[in-house]
Amino acid sequence: MSVDRVDILDNSKGERVASCYGPTAAGRCPHADSRGVVACAGRRIAPLAAGPEYWNMHVPSNSRHCPLAWPMEYVGM
Repeated sequence: MSVDRVDILDNSKGERVASCYGPTAAGRCPHADSRGVVACAGRRIAPLAAGPEYWNMHVPSNSRHCPLAWPMEYVGM
């Protein structure tokens, strides 16, 4: 598990509604629901250990993959 905190933001106000510390060593979200959808799906996130160019990233609704495991060059970052 990562030691870097990621803030999960409210879509309308941009305020932090939850925090996460990234995927487990197996690459899975420790907060995924019974369908495997990650806790930050449909929200914006701010990975605090990353530069500001990564803040306010949108995680697609119903995403089953932790955004911290995304290759940033494919996300346009």
